[in-house]
Amino acid sequence: MKHYLTSSFSVWMIVLGVVFFAAIAMFFLRHDDSRLSEADKSYSEGESTQTIYLRQKAFNHALDLYLALETEYQPRYGNGKLYYNIGNTFFQLGQYPWAVLYYERASYLQPRNEKVQRNLMRAQDKLQLSRPGTESVFAKVFFFHTYLSVPERLQIFAIVTLTAFFLSSAWIWYRNRWFKNGLILALVILFVMLMSLGYSRYLSPVEGVLVQSVNLRRDAGEQYAKAGKQPVPAGTTVEVLNVIPDGSWLKVITPAGDLGYVSQDAIRMVGT
Repeated sequence: MKHYLTSSFSVWMIVLGVVFFAAIAMFFLRHDDSRLSEADKSYSEGESTQTIYLRQKAFNHALDLYLALETEYQPRYGNGKLYYNIGNTFFQLGQYPWAVLYYERASYLQPRNEKVQRNLMRAQDKLQLSRPGTESVFAKVFFFHTYLSVPERLQIFAIVTLTAFFLSSAWIWYRNRWFKNGLILALVILFVMLMSLGYSRYLSPVEGVLVQSVNLRRDAGEQYAKAGKQPVPAGTTVEVLNVIPDGSWLKVITPAGDLGYVSQDAIRMVGT
């Protein structure tokens, strides 16, 4: 009887393992789209062409294709490469506020990519924008929270959850202390990842990028007085505090601490 139960357990573990790795393979499977290759080719042509007209034509064609792919696939939980390509194309076309927006989106999905950070700084320099200072204490203590993107943390959470299930099942059957210790470690990691994901979902600041220079208003409407003497420059990354019910105006705070309302036409969200 014991041999039968042991064999059944082994078969069950093998089946779950096959299902797990099949799911992982499907998750990372990339569906090729000919438009992506065409867009990459057009971008390369724009870099190598000798005339302004052909350069603009090539980059605009690449941008149209990239944006069409973004609209169709909505890669908010992807690897950030498409956002990076769009940012580069906007940069080549001299549309630096939009380049900042897409570099910020790429950075959200690729927080460790130095090329993204470098190009983001280049776009901000073109707009003569100041950049944030040193990292916060939270970012230094909980380094994994900013070191890993949300999709990466979701993947870790899924993998460790399945690992914890394997370990708990193995411990129930074999009562081995190594299985127990491994299960405790997996549960600790799960708790940490869950807290990190919960913070990202419910507590982390919501950011947006101003795609045009705009005057902050004291309330939601053009009829209200300006909240500052100078317009906030295009390309500025702001924290979104609130969205009025119809979504046409957003309450934001700038890096300089200025508080006010901006129209939805002037801002695009980074992480959503």
